[in-house]
Amino acid sequence: MNILFLLRGNGIGGVEFVTQTLANKFVREGNFVSIFIFRKEEGASFVDRLDKRINLYQHDKYSANKETVALLRKFIVENNIQIIINQWGLPLIPIRAVKKATKGLKVKIISVYHNAPNENGRIRFLSDKIETSKIWITKIVLKIIRSLIAFVTSRSMSYNYWKSDKFLVLSDSYIKVFQKFTGLNDIAKLGVMTNPVTLDADDLNYANETLEKKGKEIIYVGRLDNLQKKVYRVIETWKQLEPKYPDWKLTIIGEGVAKKDLISRIQSYHMKRVSLVGFQNPLKYYKRASILILTSDFEGFPLVLAEAMSFGVVPVVYDSFAAVRDIIENGKDGIIVSPKMNVFSAVEMANGIEEVIKDYGGKKIMAEFAIKKSKNYSIDVIYQRWIKFFIEQLGIS
Repeated sequence: MNILFLLRGNGIGGVEFVTQTLANKFVREGNFVSIFIFRKEEGASFVDRLDKRINLYQHDKYSANKETVALLRKFIVENNIQIIINQWGLPLIPIRAVKKATKGLKVKIISVYHNAPNENGRIRFLSDKIETSKIWITKIVLKIIRSLIAFVTSRSMSYNYWKSDKFLVLSDSYIKVFQKFTGLNDIAKLGVMTNPVTLDADDLNYANETLEKKGKEIIYVGRLDNLQKKVYRVIETWKQLEPKYPDWKLTIIGEGVAKKDLISRIQSYHMKRVSLVGFQNPLKYYKRASILILTSDFEGFPLVLAEAMSFGVVPVVYDSFAAVRDIIENGKDGIIVSPKMNVFSAVEMANGIEEVIKDYGGKKIMAEFAIKKSKNYSIDVIYQRWIKFFIEQLGIS
């Protein structure tokens, strides 16, 4: 198969890592793989991790103008592309460019949306402002703006849907969410494709050997922000736990704009067993930690859950996105913490973590189930799902 992945940029992020993992797997299985990046930017890039056999083109404009369309069409024709996977299933520019570039060509277009269909940073930002505002007229204005942004977002998503041969969401749970958000009755083009764990297979094979080496450590892995990730909640949760469990510690892996706020909270609470280690490869922390905490207000299909579970790190996750129940079976391979009175509760989150701490003192049953569940998201399993999808849904083999 001749496959082209379409990306907006060349930076380091979840979508980029997923693309890298899939592209490398496809080419190693004998497929011809290309990647077209609209805009190359300076700084850290995922392209250094790509298999050298992958045909890469990095453009300098995020645009659907004539120059970009001509370059993209030339790239598609020269590489005899059969399938285009548009990894940005919301913005208008990628789908407009690829529709123009493939006019008259027998190419199938798949668009993928890598988040919960009804949530994004702008919508969440306005929701937070509405909750904290004490002026009624401000609340009304903000609600109107939020409604307008949600409407524009839903129309853009619908446009991508109709211009694609198939439109994929990350979880079965998002099918109804997508339909309600877009208002579409005809969802014949809609499908589901879960993202794979992005760790190397050799690392995953080692995971089964790590349970006996687990320490009394809780980890957070991800971007440090208080908009989506709400990482300050991690500190508020640890505030409940640190005095009760003197032999446990918390490690926060990641960078972001909320780092100063975290440091301030740690200092004001006089916490002793919290480490902020910055942006690092989380592998060594997966191998040694026992619990992962995730307190986000919204997510798509967070890779960190399956990756941590593959090493027997039991996830304790806030029940804020539909796909969480597709990943975790509450009480068996992780803990899902529900809101209290419709809001996040650090006390309830701490109670969830305590359930795992008690299991840690026994036979680590939850950790064993977590490892078993994570195998559903291995690159081998997800690759086979893609191949089946190409054959059965697109008629390409």
